[in-house]
Amino acid sequence: MKKYKIPQYFNKKLKVFGILIIFLIILVNFASFTNFNFKATYPNTKNNPKMSWFWATLELTNPSEVHNKRFYHNSLVSIKGHLYNKIDGSNKSGINVAIEVNDVLDMGYTDITDSWGRFDINYIIDPLLDIYSSHKIEVIVTDSEPGGSGSEIEYLNFYTIEVNASSYFNIVSHDDTSIPKLCEEDFNLNGFLYYDNGYGIPSVSVNYYWLAGSSIISQGSFLTGSSGSLTNLQVPITSESYLTLKFNYSNAPYVNYSEASITNIKVFSNVTWALTFDYMPRIGDTYKITGTLKSKTNPSLRINDREIEFYYNGTLKGTVTTASDGTFSFSFPIIAPNGTASIQIQLIHDVIGKHIKYLQYIIVQPAPSTITEARPLPPFFLFSVIFFPILAGIIAVLAVFGYRYYKKQEKESRVVSLPLESKIINLKILKDTGRLEESISYLFNAIYMDLINAKYNRKRKENETIRDFAIISVKELKLTPSSIYPFIQKVEEIIYAKPYGITEKDFYNTCGLFSPIYLQLTGYNFVLTF
Repeated sequence: MKKYKIPQYFNKKLKVFGILIIFLIILVNFASFTNFNFKATYPNTKNNPKMSWFWATLELTNPSEVHNKRFYHNSLVSIKGHLYNKIDGSNKSGINVAIEVNDVLDMGYTDITDSWGRFDINYIIDPLLDIYSSHKIEVIVTDSEPGGSGSEIEYLNFYTIEVNASSYFNIVSHDDTSIPKLCEEDFNLNGFLYYDNGYGIPSVSVNYYWLAGSSIISQGSFLTGSSGSLTNLQVPITSESYLTLKFNYSNAPYVNYSEASITNIKVFSNVTWALTFDYMPRIGDTYKITGTLKSKTNPSLRINDREIEFYYNGTLKGTVTTASDGTFSFSFPIIAPNGTASIQIQLIHDVIGKHIKYLQYIIVQPAPSTITEARPLPPFFLFSVIFFPILAGIIAVLAVFGYRYYKKQEKESRVVSLPLESKIINLKILKDTGRLEESISYLFNAIYMDLINAKYNRKRKENETIRDFAIISVKELKLTPSSIYPFIQKVEEIIYAKPYGITEKDFYNTCGLFSPIYLQLTGYNFVLTF
């Protein structure tokens, strides 16, 4: 047999070719192995290590509507997909699928693939999902080995979503808005800020606004409590009579905006005391004080259901609550000693030291003397008991009549010489130039005091207050208390209760209070012709 010798250069090429063939075979097998393991280890693939092929692929098909989007708690999201075989393109129908959230299966949201292998699950966002973190949404096949023993499903993708919540205020209770609150008192409320799932929102900043109509009177913020509780708020200083308290909160994009309001809250900053006093009670009398409490800035606002304390010479005598129309009445016994006594009425404020007070002085008269039955006298005293008192009485009456006649003549002569015409002109000038407070001061100091000096030769000393001279006018000069005290009290209020912008009506009312005093001092009515 003839042998052929292969050339050496061809032998070398054959060896190289063989090596290349072997390398290609190894490369193809490595690629196949690598591809299998890539699919098996894909993070969203439910694999079966017994199989090296997929029976079906599940693909979510509406990522533009869901993936990386943000949804409210309790909102509805449509999760659509397709179950099919990649190799032959066949659709897998009649297969059960369900939602899986954060790798936890939720059988409350399921579907069955149709004849085209498609499904659509309407998922309602769980209100308990955390609003500050992202969440994984996927769909899995729940049938056991639908393609037969060892069949495997490829899960091609999943969605990532963010969630946000709505919020709401729950005002359980609060102070009765029909009972007026004093400025700087606390408005007490029992309320909470909640997520839409009913859980309180703790330690977040809530804004509040005190409004008069649409105007902001005061505003601020506070932190909610550990359970989302709201805090009590202080009523702002204002001259308004009705306020609205408004709350709001938001934390975009996690929590949406919410607000709540409490309307028609009655408020007042000061009061007008409409009181009735007995200025000269006697020891042992039952002393009664009646009055009506009104807002100083709005007299139509009656101060109802508020506590008032009554003090006599600094001692608390009792407390009453004003009626629905702001009226009140209180009585207590007058006790010794007689003389000047103080009555203080105090409207209670929540803040100690901010009570609204009214102080009035009265003159307590001695108790009336009691008459005891006289013991029988001997008959020989009868003449002296009857005759001598009669004689003494006649003499006393004549003496008193003569003295009074003399004093009357003396006083009348003084009054006649008092030039009141020029003073009345000055009073008119002060009134016409708008200096109403000065006109009332002039009425007291220049007219009343001059009449007192002319009639009684009594001047007001430097250390005597207006109120002191009212008491002197009653006790020493014997002027009528029911005329003196209302006039002096009004004058004192106008002069010292600053700022106190009086009107012409106040001017004429004060002059009307002076008229009975003028009549008692001069015998004429005090009539203004301007």
